[in-house]
Amino acid sequence: MRRFYVDPGTIRGRQAILSQELVHRLGRVLRLRPSEQLILFDGSGREWVVELKEIGRRSAMAVVVGEVEPPPEPKVSLSLFVSLIKEPRLEIVLEKATELGVTEIVPVVAKRSVVRPWKEGGAKQERWHRLIIEATEQCGRARPPLLRPPISLPEAVRQAQGLRILPWEGEHNQGLKPLLESAKGKENQISLLIGPEGGLEAEEVALARQQGFHIVSLGGRVLRTETAALAAITAVLYELGELGP
Repeated sequence: MRRFYVDPGTIRGRQAILSQELVHRLGRVLRLRPSEQLILFDGSGREWVVELKEIGRRSAMAVVVGEVEPPPEPKVSLSLFVSLIKEPRLEIVLEKATELGVTEIVPVVAKRSVVRPWKEGGAKQERWHRLIIEATEQCGRARPPLLRPPISLPEAVRQAQGLRILPWEGEHNQGLKPLLESAKGKENQISLLIGPEGGLEAEEVALARQQGFHIVSLGGRVLRTETAALAAITAVLYELGELGP
């Protein structure tokens, strides 16, 4: 059954008040017809099965016929602080991080970042918010991750909470697995900081260390930002038991 994200307040009792944008998508793009059912969710953790009764060019009538239990969110809250990179690769991170189960995504401006931060509420943020919503619809999550406005790296290391992890190509002793094994069952908040193309400068790594970050290695190969982000997210959630049954 198809899933669609809707604004809070869409479900009113047994009636679903659909936006014109969603009506267009259902009727003109997907060509759904009356009597077809779909799932609506609003990011609150609840999901409703609704049935289309009428659908026109600009409006539709839909009624709630049931409620379903969505898959649980990870017990561990994972915040991804990812350095800004060029759009196509950043969009991969946004989409796949959503599918994997991160709680929030915070773009970071490091010294070697080559991409300018976007303005809050601007076209880029709107585009990337839609991408996250589409990934949430596809993967079955009931709550999309929060997309924060870009912040500087010093702000990021100050804002990070819980177990703070920084994968860095200059680290050759501390691995990620032993750190996570020691944290299993003790931490419910993880902050993961990923550097830009070209890596973080030594003083940025030192600043992160001063703020309580654990500097770890992801192996002997130098990874692109998007690869490092997805590899680290997967490793963290797997080791903490969040990617299994």
